[in-house]
Amino acid sequence: MRNKMMLVAGIAGTLMLAGCSSNSALETKVDGLSQDIQAVQQGQQANSAKIDRLASDVAEARASADRANSRLDQQGRYTK
Repeated sequence: MRNKMMLVAGIAGTLMLAGCSSNSALETKVDGLSQDIQAVQQGQQANSAKIDRLASDVAEARASADRANSRLDQQGRYTK
């Protein structure tokens, strides 16, 4: 019984050491994920800048439409 426990402990220890020796593969995957995250963040920043520009364009178009509607309303009052 004791021999079996020693054998299981030895196998478990060997597996744990084998798992620790493959950190380079894990680090490679983490580096790849870090690069992907940076690319997503850069894309998000670019999209955010585009949204800000579009928001100002929409505000300008709305103001222009309001001015045009105001002029049309004034013309409608004079022709009645």
